[in-house]
Amino acid sequence: MGVPAGPKLDFVGASETIITVSFNPLNSHDQYVLQWKEYHQKWETDGQSKKMNSTEMTKTGNGKIQTNIEGLNPGATYTVRLRVLAEESSSEAGKASPELIIDTEAVSCTPKPSCIIL
Repeated sequence: MGVPAGPKLDFVGASETIITVSFNPLNSHDQYVLQWKEYHQKWETDGQSKKMNSTEMTKTGNGKIQTNIEGLNPGATYTVRLRVLAEESSSEAGKASPELIIDTEAVSCTPKPSCIIL
């Protein structure tokens, strides 16, 4: 039996430079790879990733895992997906979860009535 596909990601929130997502874990011992890229980029050349094991994951009250993607560009559109790793020492991963397309917030100009960015 192969590595399972990544669980579906749920959008939690976004700021100018951070996207927060959550998911229902498949198994408490699974390891995951969270992957992201700007929408127009290619996974093969521009995709970034973060490997997560059980000690690096934050569990919410409803049993979901919640995690942040940090250091993003303000006002950009990102594609995010999740994969399950076969085992800790392996780089083999299952199929990617369905992709989420998420916008980060634009730089805020408030409380000024107008904003000009040069």
